[in-house]
Amino acid sequence: MQTMKKSKHSKICRSVGEASALLKTIANPNRLSIVCMLIEGERSVAELASELGIRQPTLSQQLGKLRRARIVTYRRSAKHMIYRIRDERASRVVETLRGIFSELESWCAKFPVQGARSEIDLMMYE
Repeated sequence: MQTMKKSKHSKICRSVGEASALLKTIANPNRLSIVCMLIEGERSVAELASELGIRQPTLSQQLGKLRRARIVTYRRSAKHMIYRIRDERASRVVETLRGIFSELESWCAKFPVQGARSEIDLMMYE
């Protein structure tokens, strides 16, 4: 009987699964916007709601998904929950997206934004 060595493929497959899970989690426009804001620094739930224009119940639901995925974490400060990025890989992915899309900003500015439902859709360009 031949013993099998662990191949590089098993590590690659695991990494692909982790990458896919991360991308799936941040693919939601609200969650992507939250990560975009938190890259700039810690924010309270109230600050996120105000700056993003997301209703508090929706924001709490999306923050919960980001927490469970270990992308963000929080600390309590008096009555406030202060959120920050926990997984630097998520920061790097979103910063890369910002770079890619900001290069298109001048080109896109020539055309009206079609399909933008809110300011959230435009966030990555700011």
